[in-house]
Amino acid sequence: MKPWERLDDGTDIVDVKFRPIVKKRFRMNNGKVISANISSKEGNKAVIVYALTPERQVIVARQFRCGPEKIMDEMPAGLMEPGESPESAARREMLEETGFTSDNFELLGTAYVNAWDNSLHYYFLATDCYRVSDVLNTDEYEEVEVDMISISKLFENAKNSNMTDVQGVYLANEKLKELEIKL
Repeated sequence: MKPWERLDDGTDIVDVKFRPIVKKRFRMNNGKVISANISSKEGNKAVIVYALTPERQVIVARQFRCGPEKIMDEMPAGLMEPGESPESAARREMLEETGFTSDNFELLGTAYVNAWDNSLHYYFLATDCYRVSDVLNTDEYEEVEVDMISISKLFENAKNSNMTDVQGVYLANEKLKELEIKL
């Protein structure tokens, strides 16, 4: 298997609210040409934080999600700003969406969320989180209710389509189970 030949520079971007679409053209190994609509700009990076209190409660940013049209228990997450490190972005997003911070951030790993998205996601585990603000600094089209759930409820949410970014549950699985046992 060889990578497909890229036939353009990916600069044809259609701005759709919240998700720019990048049009890419490739020549397949069999000679056929495919035009692919890819969500998010090239080089897009995002962070997702699995945040736990000292009591091992998972801090969630409960939000309505337009795709599935339901309220979901999400992890604090968002896009990295230009020049921002993954950890700095994780700290910022957690504070903005939950009012919590931590002195203990650990990178769990990275993942692409699907084959039709340019975004590389960085997953973090933050432990011993503490509240520093009751004021949330959410984006214009975000409504967030902060809540705490058990680690077992997090696993249940991941299995039952009650959250997105479940790749992070896989990356955090061993550490979360260890922390759950320590209760």
